[in-house]
Amino acid sequence: MYYDIDLTWYRHTQTQENKMTNKNPFEIRADMLKLAKDYMDQQYHMNVDFWRQQFETNKATAEEFQKAIQSYSMDDLMEKAKEMYSFVSDKK
Repeated sequence: MYYDIDLTWYRHTQTQENKMTNKNPFEIRADMLKLAKDYMDQQYHMNVDFWRQQFETNKATAEEFQKAIQSYSMDDLMEKAKEMYSFVSDKK
């Protein structure tokens, strides 16, 4: 007996899995760096929003606000990427 089954979802899933498993170490590290940057950007924006609210409600001074909203450094970004990459490279 022949069943006409739409396997589009299966092919898509297989393609996605192949994309993930065929990445070389450089591509994986680049992905981790992008993920770390996205994470750090989100943290920065949340921090700015929080300190802006504090400043607008007179719970923080202008100096505290300026100090708190300083952007992250490249060293901070690299450290976060290494932290995120560690779960990939650990063989536990």
